[in-house]
Amino acid sequence: MTTAALTTSRHRLRAALAAAALGSTLLGGCAIFSPVQTNYVYQPADGINATFGDLALRGVLVVADAKDGPGSVVGQLVNNGTEVVDVTIGTGGGAAPTPVSVEPGATLALGGETAVPLASVPAAPGDVVPLQVSTPGSGQNVVTVPVLPALGYYEDSAPSAAPSESAPAPSPSASPSEPASSPSATPSPSASPSS
Repeated sequence: MTTAALTTSRHRLRAALAAAALGSTLLGGCAIFSPVQTNYVYQPADGINATFGDLALRGVLVVADAKDGPGSVVGQLVNNGTEVVDVTIGTGGGAAPTPVSVEPGATLALGGETAVPLASVPAAPGDVVPLQVSTPGSGQNVVTVPVLPALGYYEDSAPSAAPSESAPAPSPSASPSEPASSPSATPSPSASPSS
């Protein structure tokens, strides 16, 4: 081999080693400028977390199908204290809040049949609503929670008709229909034998 050929191959080797060193330094430097996700606080769930005295709310949200329709509050209420906490939950606007109790050192899961009913939700799914959470120790607190439709995971927490609206309607109609059905029941048996 000639001296020129040896010099060219040495230059290529040096250039390749320099490029490898530079590349590993640049790639290693990317980790220095990348933020570590565990250093930032974030909500890993659909609902909101909040703490009011001994009461902690975990993943709390409202399930509703339409604005101004009935809704349900789902999530968890955690009592970190040594006494029972009486909690009232509502959306304001004249609707009566719903009371629940959380035993000391216990968690109350709200969802499905244990969801807290709301007579009226002043926001449509996809929006947020101010939820009033009151306890004797912390007073009235307001937290803004998301409103989600009763789909998928929240399907079993679908809001039913408001209890105040559905309860009066069946009781008055049940009284008049009982006397009307008693006389109509008498002719039915007579109609059966003739057939």
